Amino acid sequence: MLLSLLMTLFGLIALFEGIFLLTHIHKPFLVFDPNKSKYLAPQLKNWGIVMTIVGILCIIAGWTNSTGFLVVMVIIGCVCETLMAFAITADLRVNHRK
Repeated sequence: MLLSLLMTLFGLIALFEGIFLLTHIHKPFLVFDPNKSKYLAPQLKNWGIVMTIVGILCIIAGWTNSTGFLVVMVIIGCVCETLMAFAITADLRVNHRK
C-alpha cells in the first residue's frame, strides 16, 4: 500500500513538472528566459511532453500491483528527471561562461 502511494506521489510530481514546463514555454521562470534563448523553448516543450507521459505512467504503475512495471517506471522516471535537469541547465552553462 505504501509503495502504491509513494509511486503515485512520484507520478504526480512528474506530471506537475511536465505541465509546468509546457505552460512556461514562452514565459520566464526562475533564471530561465525562453524568449532570449532559441534553444530553451523547444527543450521545455519536449521535456514537458516527456514528463507528462512519465507522470501518467507512474500513476498507473502505482495502482497496478506489478512489481516489474513499478521498477521500470522508477528507473525511467529517475533517468528522465536527471536528463531533463541537465538539458535545461545546459542553456545556463552555454550562455553564462566567463
